[in-house]
Amino acid sequence: GAVVRGERGAGAAPVSTTAINHNLAVFGWDLRDALEKSADVCRKMIGAPHDDLIRQMVGNPGERAALRALPTRPPSAGALTQVEAARVLGERAADDAGEAREPDPDHGIETLIVFLGANNALSSVVDLKVVWSEAGYDDLRRKGRFTVWRPEHFAAELGQLAQAVERIRARHVIWCAVPHVTIAPVARGVDAKGAAGSRYFPYYTRPWISDRDFDRRRDPHLTGEQARAVDAAIDRYNDAMADVVRTARRAGRDWYLLDTAGLLDRLACRRYIEDATARPGWWTPYPLPRELRALDPVPNSRFLLSDGEARSDGGLFSLDGVHPTTVAYGILAQELVDVMRTAGVEFRTPYGGEPRTGRVRVDFERLVRRDTLINRPPGNVTSGLHVIGWADEALDIMARALRFGRLGLGGK
Repeated sequence: GAVVRGERGAGAAPVSTTAINHNLAVFGWDLRDALEKSADVCRKMIGAPHDDLIRQMVGNPGERAALRALPTRPPSAGALTQVEAARVLGERAADDAGEAREPDPDHGIETLIVFLGANNALSSVVDLKVVWSEAGYDDLRRKGRFTVWRPEHFAAELGQLAQAVERIRARHVIWCAVPHVTIAPVARGVDAKGAAGSRYFPYYTRPWISDRDFDRRRDPHLTGEQARAVDAAIDRYNDAMADVVRTARRAGRDWYLLDTAGLLDRLACRRYIEDATARPGWWTPYPLPRELRALDPVPNSRFLLSDGEARSDGGLFSLDGVHPTTVAYGILAQELVDVMRTAGVEFRTPYGGEPRTGRVRVDFERLVRRDTLINRPPGNVTSGLHVIGWADEALDIMARALRFGRLGLGGK
């Protein structure tokens, strides 16, 4: 991800990025952003800094971050969108190998990972509002009013994205399915589930609002039926993505689909792990790496809490209740590595550079050591929930801070 710098002083200085990053991901971007936003477009969207003594938020954070992820020089590079930058990167890789620009499976980007789409539904749980897309969903200036894309709108934009990805010289392309955003603990299910065997709670509200304190007349919330509808839309997003990958494979392209929706479902603590009656026939618990199973408590998908000295709950989601922790990113990395091995991607040892045989495994012991939310969480995180709750109610900062997911497009 890119660092969001300030909107004044050195942080607001013109950005000069001549190289094309191998990681082109920009937090908060949906399908339309990947198709249309360039450094030039982002510059135009960034307005004059606005002073607000209460809401101390950086203006246009996504666009400012994009200026550090997308190329800006020479001037012509500033017009490259995210997918166009990947296309140029693939062509340069082929040129560096001394090859012509005709399609050649042996050159270009080795593995392109496309992880886009979650932000077409994430705002529903961040804002706790379901606003279905209408006319203007494909307009950069108008789409911000919607929190969930209708499946037909998502499919239309996905088709355009697939066509753009086809023009990128990549030997292997891994598409990541859209996870069910209602599992993220930023929206906590209230009370018992609606009926035996149901996946859904009657209401979903902020994680710091207890069942006892929740008041549906006052507190922001989604209903269980709204959560179900959002998940049903995401299922159709993923059906469309599967069709895209299936069609490409029939045409001879080495494209893959990583079921990140199923991955999160298999880690869903309150939805499935603690409720055997709600589990679908295909469901099995995700086998956590032994290094994570050895932790006490074992990391789960609940909101991260501390008892004042150590983590007492959660561990797969960070403090914003949306993004994974370092060890959870490791789980995703392992799944991607496994798909790349299936595709025949060669991994080498870090020092001798020798080809590695057998399964290539993420070093989770190292990730556990480096994940401070796992081994050294803030001591006041439990009592701090009340402070966050007050700030959310008084200043509405949570929705502003979490509106932007961290998914995007990158290449290896």
